[in-house]
Amino acid sequence: MGFKTFWYLTQADGDYPWSPGGLFPVDGARQIELAKTIDDGGFEGALVATWPNDPFISATWAAAHTTRMKFLVAVYANMTPARLLAEKALTFDAFSGGRLLINSVNGRENILTKYDMNVPHDERYELGEQYWADFRRIYAEGTESNFPNTPLRIDAPAGHQVPLWGTGDSPAGLANSGKVLDTYLAMLRETSFIEDKFSAARAAAEAAGREFTDFGALTGVIVRPTKAQAHDRFRSLFEKTGVEQIAHVLDNAVRRRTQGKQDLKTFTARDAQRQGWADKIASGRLPEPEELYVGDGLYAGITAWSPLDIFGTGSSAVYYVGDPDSITDSVRTLRGRTGLTALILAGWPLIEEAKWVAEHLVPRFDELS
Repeated sequence: MGFKTFWYLTQADGDYPWSPGGLFPVDGARQIELAKTIDDGGFEGALVATWPNDPFISATWAAAHTTRMKFLVAVYANMTPARLLAEKALTFDAFSGGRLLINSVNGRENILTKYDMNVPHDERYELGEQYWADFRRIYAEGTESNFPNTPLRIDAPAGHQVPLWGTGDSPAGLANSGKVLDTYLAMLRETSFIEDKFSAARAAAEAAGREFTDFGALTGVIVRPTKAQAHDRFRSLFEKTGVEQIAHVLDNAVRRRTQGKQDLKTFTARDAQRQGWADKIASGRLPEPEELYVGDGLYAGITAWSPLDIFGTGSSAVYYVGDPDSITDSVRTLRGRTGLTALILAGWPLIEEAKWVAEHLVPRFDELS
């Protein structure tokens, strides 16, 4: 099975988009430039995530300016009627040449309540199973004109279904993944963690009489011709953000997670390494890249989706940082131990970092076996 390398297609872009002044303004022209960079760079495609933008419209905008890349579009189950989503997917595939993938998102209460979706966690998965079954059925049937005097139809490409990607951690989420998804995704962490995640997902699929076509993970990346150059760029993520801003964000995160019982200065981490990061930042100093190394070629960093991971749970903000050969060796080892077949990568600014990855990693990853 060939290895698939994806990039990140989002307006959450900038030199340091998690920092005041580091975020680019919403810009359709830059979105097109990013998509063309991905398309020309040999990537399999890109994840189009749920931010303030509508990911389907964002993908459609970019698809009109590209020819080969695929679009992994985040979709909340049941937020759009299954028939309407199938019609959108059929139209997208008809115009793009079958380049749509869907990232099925179960969602969190604080997001879903904005859309009047007040459904308990486990029940959302149960409803999602039926939702995706309906979507697949309607997509396979195709859609026809509502005007009987015009025999216009849009049918799915021959033998094609829209692949569903996604994740699930809870018992209900794992069971749903095994029944519904084609590709199982995880936030990248240490290899032992990914081994356990993928093993649990395989068991869920086997229990449903199915198997996944791919296993993927999301991570940051900084690749340069030399390790020293990569470390310099990685260090700049912290220096340009500033220790005051990093401390402010982490202090708020600690207060939120502990319901105000702790702050950054009183926070107790789950391990000595993370405690060291928290203590150093609380004292007004930044950790060095060597202190942020968490093993298996990965470094704890800052991403658009997560601050520095002092908690060791939830959304991970790790990076591969290094020269092309060392990163490729780390991914090869991960693939051998876990069965990983796809990586969704990101680095900021997205266009500039995509070019580094296209030059130094995509050709090497294509040769992984």
